[in-house]
Amino acid sequence: MLTLYGRPNSGSAAVEALLAVSGIDHTIVDVPRNADKSAPDWYLVLSPRSEVPTLRLSDGSVMTESAAMMIYLADLVPEAVMAPMPSAPERARYLRWMVYFAVAPYTSDLRMFYSERFSTDVGHAPAIKAKAVIDLARDFAIFDAQMGEGPFILGARMSAADIYAAMILGWSDDVPGLFAKHPKLKRLYDGVAAHPAIRKVWDRNEML
Repeated sequence: MLTLYGRPNSGSAAVEALLAVSGIDHTIVDVPRNADKSAPDWYLVLSPRSEVPTLRLSDGSVMTESAAMMIYLADLVPEAVMAPMPSAPERARYLRWMVYFAVAPYTSDLRMFYSERFSTDVGHAPAIKAKAVIDLARDFAIFDAQMGEGPFILGARMSAADIYAAMILGWSDDVPGLFAKHPKLKRLYDGVAAHPAIRKVWDRNEML
């Protein structure tokens, strides 16, 4: 059995959704925060950077990095058809956007919500946040322009990359405004959220 360590409405939400959709036996452990918002010592043993999520595999080994977990889990259960096979023509597109969301809008979101962490001078935080808002809008616009007709990244079929993208779209500083400007992104998000198993996970994580 796999164990996913996370927190509601954090990067663990997409991993939890993929586990649910794929029918993988797992347990969820919500990681508490200390009074100073740090992670407990037991969690630092699993994730020295104290970030969530962390995934403990059935052999006891540990994975960090949500995008890596998504890629791994989708390949682990090919019958769930959450990723193209390695030899499939769509595999390159799938991997491109999975990693794009991990390194572009995800990191822009972190700078927007936790801007004080990105400088040794807290006085820099407002400027860091302002730039992150600009970068996030750019990141989503690039994706919108290149995602194709949809409704999903690979066309008619939802993949793990769509689940990951939908989670991050839901972290926008202005979700209604984002979807009004980019209807294709709303269609992708709504398509992911409509899946019954994902809807339950979204509700548990207090997402849109």
